[in-house]
Amino acid sequence: MDATKLDLKRLERTAWRSYHQDGMWDVFIGLLLLSAGISSIVGSDWLNLLLMLGAAGVMALGKRFVTVPRMGAVQFGPERRAKNRKVAALLFLTVLLGVALYGAAVTNLEVLGWQPNQGTLTTLAMSLVILVIFGGIAYWLDFPRMLLMGLAFAAAFATSRLLDTPVTFLIAGGAVLLWGAALLVSFVRRHPVPERGGSHGS
Repeated sequence: MDATKLDLKRLERTAWRSYHQDGMWDVFIGLLLLSAGISSIVGSDWLNLLLMLGAAGVMALGKRFVTVPRMGAVQFGPERRAKNRKVAALLFLTVLLGVALYGAAVTNLEVLGWQPNQGTLTTLAMSLVILVIFGGIAYWLDFPRMLLMGLAFAAAFATSRLLDTPVTFLIAGGAVLLWGAALLVSFVRRHPVPERGGSHGS
């Protein structure tokens, strides 16, 4: 019985990792980085919000119309679903925290006696927070590549603040987006849409 459970967990982990080989997470993070750079150049926080929502829409549509038709609407076990709910909650809180910190930084707002600035210590501390958050998501999602995206995000944030330029966001975002696009193309080629009436997925 234990061996059977172990095999099922191993199969589920393999299916889970295959489900994330479509590159959509990479595309999403790349678009977020690009949105940060573009909105900084334009000088509009509203534009950043709209671009972030657009990036989320691209990921949702990609999963719906690219991944699911090829992999199927995979139903994972209760342990995996509980893990996903925790990740979703963490991701939501992370977005709220990120928006709050970003808003405080660009408006020089004092938060509980602390005022973020472009100092090296504050920048490195916030970059470390970004990296830890991405690392936590990578662990909970069992998705090691997320940590690399976190490194790109933290590096772009730190260098943009220290060098006072949004170009680093554009460079990091372009690199991550191109990598995600390459993974997406490879995924589509390796997993053609099953013929109508055939059996696929679980």
